[in-house]
Parts: sequence; C-alpha cells; structure tokens
Amino acid sequence: MKKRRIFALLMLVVMCMTFFISCKSKSEETTQQTDNAGTTEEVTNAPEQGSEGALPELPNNTLSITVNTANFATDAQGTKVQEEWQRMMEAYLGCKLDITWNITPWLDYKTNEPVLLQSGDLPDVATYSQGTLVNEYGADGVVLDISKYQQYMKYYPEFIKNTNGGEKYAFTANGCAYYFMDGFVNPENIEGAQSFTAFAYRFDLLNKFNLKPATTLDEFTKLCSDIKALIDQGKIDAKYVMSNSDKNYAFYRGFVGIFHTWDTTYWNEEQWSFGPIEDNFREMLKYLNSLYTAGYIDPEFGTDDGGTATEKAVKGSNVIQPTLWSGMARMWNTQSTVDGMQWGLAFLPENDKYGTPWKWGSRQPGKSLNNNMGIIISADTEYPEWVVKMIDYQYSDEMIEMMNWGIKDETYTVDAGGDHSFTDTILKAEDPVQAAANYGIMSSSACRTGIPFTPLTFEAMTEQIPVEPWWNPADGYYEGKYWYESGKIGGEDSVSPFDRPPVLNLTDEQATEKAELTTNCELFAKENGLKFITGELNINDDTAWQQYVDGVKSQVSDFDEKLKMLQDNSDLSSIGK
Repeated sequence: MKKRRIFALLMLVVMCMTFFISCKSKSEETTQQTDNAGTTEEVTNAPEQGSEGALPELPNNTLSITVNTANFATDAQGTKVQEEWQRMMEAYLGCKLDITWNITPWLDYKTNEPVLLQSGDLPDVATYSQGTLVNEYGADGVVLDISKYQQYMKYYPEFIKNTNGGEKYAFTANGCAYYFMDGFVNPENIEGAQSFTAFAYRFDLLNKFNLKPATTLDEFTKLCSDIKALIDQGKIDAKYVMSNSDKNYAFYRGFVGIFHTWDTTYWNEEQWSFGPIEDNFREMLKYLNSLYTAGYIDPEFGTDDGGTATEKAVKGSNVIQPTLWSGMARMWNTQSTVDGMQWGLAFLPENDKYGTPWKWGSRQPGKSLNNNMGIIISADTEYPEWVVKMIDYQYSDEMIEMMNWGIKDETYTVDAGGDHSFTDTILKAEDPVQAAANYGIMSSSACRTGIPFTPLTFEAMTEQIPVEPWWNPADGYYEGKYWYESGKIGGEDSVSPFDRPPVLNLTDEQATEKAELTTNCELFAKENGLKFITGELNINDDTAWQQYVDGVKSQVSDFDEKLKMLQDNSDLSSIGK
C-alpha cells in the first residue's frame, strides 16, 4: 500500500429498514446541524436499496484509489487497527486495495477543505468536515451523489433510519446525498451530554459543613447564602461563592437550561426562537443579577480567561462553578494547591416553574448520524460502485467494533453477556487514551483509522474517560462519568428540544442568513447580558429590556423575517422520526 505524506500543498485538503427511495432531505449546526441547504437540480430517480448491484470488473482485481485524510495527533498508518482495517476490507470486497494516502495535520486539513472543493480537483475519497457546504459542489457535479448507488449500501441505511429526521435528515430537499455522514452508536440508549449539564461544587467543604449540592433553585439560593456566611465568618477560606470557568463561555450558559431557554437560535418545541430575547431568558438574568447583587459572584467572572479561572479554582478562590465543560472538575483536583480539595459535580438544580432542566448536547439513542462531518467521494472516481461499497462497510457492526475496540483479546475482551472491556494494556497504561491511539483505536479520538469519519461507539469512548466525583440525592457521593451521569440523572425529560429540532430545508443563501443571525445576535446578547447581570443595565426596567431586544434584532436585517424563514422551511413531520 502506497503512502504519501503531504504536509505542504497549496490547495490540498484537510480535514463528537426502510431506506431512501429516491433520496430526501438534510441539515446543519450545533451537536447536529439541521439545515438542509437545498439545490435546484432536477432529481433523478435512484435505484431502491435492496439486493446488491453488480460490480464492474477491476484491473487485476485491484481497486486503486487516492484518499485525502488528516493526522489527528497520532499517525494511523502502520497501527494494528489500520492493518486490520485493510485486511477486513479486502476480505469483504473480495479484491485488493491499492490506496495512496495524502495525509495532512488536522488543523491545516480542515482549513483547506473549502479550497479543495472550490478547485474541483478532488481525490477519489476525502475526509470531510464542512457540514452542508458540500451540497453546493454536489449540485455542480464535483462530488458524487451517493443516493444513486443505494444498491451498494448494506449498513449505512440503518443509521439513516434511526437518526432523528431519518431520510429527511440525510438527504437534500431534492433527494440527493453528497456524503456519508459521521455516525455514532449508543447501544444502551444513554442520552447523556458532554458539558454545561452540571454545577461543580467543593465537595470537601460541603461535607465539612454538613451541606449538600442543590437539587432545586431555591436550595441553590439558600446554599449560596450559607456559603457566603461561612466565608464572611472566616470559616471557609475563599473570596466568593462562585465564578466562571472562562470568559469565552457566557456565565449564563450554565443556567439557561434551568429556565427552559437557550443562549442562541434554537427550536423551543413549538417554533424557532432566539433565546436571549425570550421572557424566560430575562427571568434568568433577573435571578443572576440577584446573585450578583448579594455578593455571591466574583466580579471578574466576565473578564477571567481560562487560565486565570483555573488558577482561582485550584487555589480555592471560590466554592461553586456553574458553567464548565466535562473534565474540568477532575483537572482542578489534579492541579489543586489546597490540601484535601475535591471538586465534584451534581446535576443542574430544578426550577419549580419549569421542571426538569434542559441539558445541552444530548446523544441520540441507538445508531445515528451527524452531518457536521463525514466522507465525500469525487464525482470523477473511476469505480464509484466499489468505493461506495467500501465506505458503507465502515458502518457494519464488525468494522465498528474493531475500529473502536481494537484487537480482540489483546486490547479488549467480550464477556458472556456481550459487554466489551478494554484490557489492562489500555486501562493500566500511564496514558490510556494515548495507549489506545498507538494501536490505532479510533475511539481514543487521538488517532483516526480507516477513512475518517467512521462511527464512534459510546461505550468505547466513555471507558477511556476517567471518573470524577459526583453526587445525587439517591446515591449520595460517588464516582461517575459525565456522559452517563447526565443521562441517568436528567432522564428523558432533560433532553433539550434544541437537540431534537425539525429538519430545515434551506437554500445556501438561507443557511448563510441563519448563521449570520446566530453569530451576530449572539455576540450582542452576550455583551449586554453581562451588563444586566452586573447591574450596569437594569434588568427590571422594561424600557431598558426593550432597548436591548431592539438592539439584538438590529444586528441583522429583517430579524423577524429570518425567524419566520426558519419556521416556514421546517419539516415538522421529521420531529421524533
């Protein structure tokens, strides 16, 4: 197998049934994009997915292709998983593979992808990470419309069928599909989330003073009062009750789900809305202003960068961190300069008015697709039937198992009940993630074998993640993992409608308008939301609030029309499908 490294090229690439009849719609953004940037080309009826189509004869029974992909920190070539991928793929296809690999560092790859698409000079296959941008080039005949090759797909259709929105998510409004979307496998149907789903507390201090994390907003307010009293009395060596983890993440990000709103453009169960101008959002800002006025919040919460915030956390400057990513509590414990310090996590407190808090980024159950990333095929590839069949096989259970877990009995074992576990070779290594990456195990995220992006499994991904201290009212204090605990404690009611929106059928121009609305208005809202929290703007003044709302809307032309555009182009029948 030929291997060619390309670390400097001017124009080179880069780089979380009932199947399709002709092909259907698509999507864009966030955990999953939901915009379906439509095209205007005439739809050609594609063959129905079913029995396998005939494959053309290959010269010397060898499929020779060029693949552009990225290096994700650890080189995939030469790893045991990459070698096993080649062996399994050749056995499945019944031919030899002669692949020329063009490999570029990930950040460079991702930056240069649009340039490659614009050039029209694509390799046979390429790793892809630009969401629905590819639809434009598919319509121009640069990228292969894989919907016309359904008879060569055996495994990908199951992912489409089980994804929220189904066929309407995976295809353009005109029934075309220009890339294999990235997949995720969640066999235990744990709808956990990664971040902004729990508050971090100093467990060591709560235990010392017989306090507990809050389960309701009233309890949280009372807990803040109790902690401040202990600080004022000199019993807790801290400056403030709480602060932020990074100025780049709005402090209110940790609270929006409690008030059933959001900090950007989102689907609110009934319609598209811009969260920061909703009444719920204003109610949240009033609450945060009351906490600030009471002296609970570090005045530097809006200016501290990640490094400064981390330094304060590990030195004991505050006792609660409401807005943080998963892994931060564990990191602070590792870097702590305070004897006995233990940061831990508890699910968001509930607001009696709204019920179970919404969490951001909930995983879909079962097998699902995400259209942010995937794999594209050149429309000029000589043997599209073989290439489609090859990529489709990466969605098979056996290939997913191998690429996520590695080599059976060497890097993982399977018990009588079918549960997988990494061996001590991985788990007892000094750095388990790097040990997995050295084998080419793609669930490490530090190495991507095969042709990325290929389906990631929830179990393999989370097994490599270290535990963190957690608390819930039923189990008390214990150790758990963010993805599991946020799903288990939050339950189905905590899945935000933001994560299960209808499919949007947008033209490229409309998709751009949506992005501008979100970006421009979000920045204005963040800057002024900070002022409402600190009291620089009076959140209780209706005139000040209306001026703020008008200011948000002025960031783009025809704000209300843009929201109406989203509503008018939403396929409501795709919700929950």
